[in-house]
Amino acid sequence: MSSLISFFKRNTTEYFFTIIGVFLGWRIILSLVAFLAVAIVPLGSTDRFLGGGVENYLLAPLFYGWANFDGEHYLSISIFGYKNLEQAFFPLYPKLIDLLSSPFYSDIFSAIFSSTLIGLLISHLAFLMSLVLLYKLVRIDYSQKISLWTVLLLLSFPTSFYFASLYNESLFLFLAVASFYFARKKRWLLSALMAIFASTTRVFGILLLPALALEAYQQKAALSKSFWLLFIPLGLLSYMYYQWTSVGDPLAFYNLQTLVGPQHQQGLILFPQVVYRYIKMLLTLETANPLYQTVVLEFLTGVTFFLLPIYGFFKKIRLSYLLFALSGLLLPTLPGSFSSLPRYVIILFPSFLLLALFITNIPKLFRYLIMLFFLGGLLVETALFLRGYWVA
Repeated sequence: MSSLISFFKRNTTEYFFTIIGVFLGWRIILSLVAFLAVAIVPLGSTDRFLGGGVENYLLAPLFYGWANFDGEHYLSISIFGYKNLEQAFFPLYPKLIDLLSSPFYSDIFSAIFSSTLIGLLISHLAFLMSLVLLYKLVRIDYSQKISLWTVLLLLSFPTSFYFASLYNESLFLFLAVASFYFARKKRWLLSALMAIFASTTRVFGILLLPALALEAYQQKAALSKSFWLLFIPLGLLSYMYYQWTSVGDPLAFYNLQTLVGPQHQQGLILFPQVVYRYIKMLLTLETANPLYQTVVLEFLTGVTFFLLPIYGFFKKIRLSYLLFALSGLLLPTLPGSFSSLPRYVIILFPSFLLLALFITNIPKLFRYLIMLFFLGGLLVETALFLRGYWVA
C-alpha cells in the first residue's frame, strides 16, 4: 500500500490535474443527464429494478437512480448478506460497502442510505484512481497524446456511467490496471495482490493470471520473484469455497446464470455462433421494439471488441494486454449471448488503448464523428438506466 501511495505522490504535475479535469467534466455531464432524465423520461418500471427500493427511489431518484438494477443486489448483500440467486455478485465490493457503512446503521432507511452513499463513493474514488493509473501505465510505452485519448475514450464510451453507479466495475478496473502497472514495474508481489483482490471482485479477475504470467515471461522475470502470480486464483477459490459451504455448489456464480438470465444457456457456445444469432435477431426484430437498440449496441460491441485485439496484434501491442482484452471479451459470450457485453467491456482497458491508437491515425472528421457517437450513446444510455430501462 505504501508503494501505491508513493506512486500517487510522485511526478503528478504532468497528468494529474488533467485527469481530474476530465473526470469532473464527465461527472458533471452525467449529473445534467440525470436531472433531465428525471424531468423528461417516464419510469420504465414502477415495481422493480429501482435503487433503494421503489419508495426510496421515488423520494430521491437523482441519488438512488445510480443504484438501479444490479445495484439493488449489491445493497442487499452489503446489508443482509447473500440470498438466493445472488451468488453471481462477487463479494469484495459489497463487503467493502458493509465494512464502511455499517457503523451508520440505525434502522433500515439509514442502512440503505448509508450503503448507497458509501458504495457510490467507493465507485467514484476507485474510478478516479483507475484513470490516473491507466494514464501512467499507457505512458510507459506511448505518448501523452495516446494516454489522454485512452482516458477520454473510456470516459465517453456509452456505458461508462456504470463507473459512477453502485456497480463493481470501478473497483475491478482499478485492481486490474494496478496489477498490470506493478507488473510493468517488476513489483510482482503487489501485482499479484491486486490481482487476488480482482478475482474476489469479478470472475474476470482469474484472467489476470495468464495475462500477467505472459507479461512475466516476456520480461524474463525470475521465477523467485514472479511466483507470487501463482496465488492469483486465491480470490476466486475462496469465493467458490464459500459457495460450496453455503449453497452446495462451488460454481453457483455460473450455474445460476440460466435462471437469472434466460438468454444464457448451459454449456459453451462459440463466438461465431453468438454472432450468427445476433444477425438473425437484427434481421427479424422490429426496429420499433425497445429491445432493438439494445441488440444493436450488444452486437456492435461484440464485433468491435473482438476485432480490436486482432488490430493490436498487427500494431505490436504487448501480448499480455491482448490476451487480457481478448479473453475478457470471449469469457462472457460463452453462455451464448452478448447480453451485458457493453458493460463488461469497459473493464478491458487494453481495448481502449487500441481504440486510441486507431482513432489518432484517422482523419479528424471521422475522429469527431466517433466521439459524437460515443457521447450521444452515453447520454441516451445513462438516461434510460436511471429511469429503470434495461441497458446492459
